[in-house]
Amino acid sequence: MSRKQMGRSFVILVMATAMLTSCSSAQVTPSTVTEETAVTMTETTAVTTTTTESTTKASTVSETSQGPKPSDPEIKDEGETIKRVTFYRDGNPIKAKVYLPKGKGPFKTVIILGGMYVDLGYYSGKAQLFNDKGYAVVEMSPTNNKLMGVYQLPEFLGDFVYEQMQDMLSVKDDLKYFPELDQSKVYLFGHSVGGLGAVYAGAECQDSIKGLILIEPSFQYPETMLFENDKKLRTDFYPLLSEFKIPVLIVKGTGDRPDLEDFPHFYDKAVETIPDAKLITVEGADHPMHGEPGNQMVLDVCKNIKKW
Repeated sequence: MSRKQMGRSFVILVMATAMLTSCSSAQVTPSTVTEETAVTMTETTAVTTTTTESTTKASTVSETSQGPKPSDPEIKDEGETIKRVTFYRDGNPIKAKVYLPKGKGPFKTVIILGGMYVDLGYYSGKAQLFNDKGYAVVEMSPTNNKLMGVYQLPEFLGDFVYEQMQDMLSVKDDLKYFPELDQSKVYLFGHSVGGLGAVYAGAECQDSIKGLILIEPSFQYPETMLFENDKKLRTDFYPLLSEFKIPVLIVKGTGDRPDLEDFPHFYDKAVETIPDAKLITVEGADHPMHGEPGNQMVLDVCKNIKKW
């Protein structure tokens, strides 16, 4: 080998040695990785523990599983007999309150779908009256409760009712997370436009509810509604009512409200159509069911559904 070739070999050897030394010093020992991972895990555990203390994530999964699913309701206690709940449908929150009678339960349960745009808590006084009669109440605020728009337009109102129907069905299905609630004795309560949502929800789950409670339901709208989101939903409203196999209670008031003058006509026709229906009148009650007449409405409802 010539002197020139030997020089080149020496340079290559030196460069290779330097590269190996550099790679060796860049490696992290197993103990370093383990220590950093342990710190990260400890911090994550602390955050998880703090969250669990403030909010209970309901779940029916086993202790060895990965934990609650994203669709499980979040439950916070507000005293001994009231729970603030967030249900989920397709990732969208449905705010609700659960009002419980005193005692152990499980209790017969009324799910309330209120009138257009009412705030959560609007039915709290009426929920207390139901509690006094032994009924638990789930008051829900639908995902589209604050949706603005000209809701009288047929293409708007149909989908508005459709979304509320889906929310009510989702809440009913999630009653399984509450051992205090008797899933075999569930009543759907709908007020005003909420009465339409309750009717359509009830048509989907007749085999798993005791009956419908409809407070001045907006039966004047279905003949003009359109359902863009679900073409299968029926707008031939009275033929749909004729297929109900469960009892239906319709409540109307005598309060002065000129725009509701035709309501009795719709209610009379509904009672004639539904195989097991009853119409009762609450003297002095207005459409929002304010004040003492509204309280009397609850007492009259309890008296009637007791027979179901």
